[in-house]
Amino acid sequence: MRVISATIVAAFLLAIPTLASAAAPRITCSQIPAAQRFVEGLRPGPNTRAAQQHLDAAKRAADARDERQCVTELGRVNYYATRSAAADKRGASHHTSAHSTAPRRRVLCADAMHQNRPGGTDYHGPAVAGCPRRSL
Repeated sequence: MRVISATIVAAFLLAIPTLASAAAPRITCSQIPAAQRFVEGLRPGPNTRAAQQHLDAAKRAADARDERQCVTELGRVNYYATRSAAADKRGASHHTSAHSTAPRRRVLCADAMHQNRPGGTDYHGPAVAGCPRRSL
């Protein structure tokens, strides 16, 4: 029984690389224009520069009809472009979260005893959100 299960496991392990390669999309030199559009949409930075350099190398390899080198360079483009896109996403989320976590200043509006506050009859400053506007 152990011999059969070991044989089945070995056969399954040998089939995994073929299953993975069938499921994973292959990179081809025909994807250069799409890669160029993607890289152009990234923010400037070291990973974007590296992606562009490898994309230029892939273009040169494609012009020289070196499919293997072209695919290798496009793989490197994918690596650096993915890193750049992740950095752009982190930067965008960090930028917006910095503003939302800032302490908000509470403003006291006018009441019967404090007419010099926003919304009061003696207030001469700019309008303040949340305080009623003074009617003339």
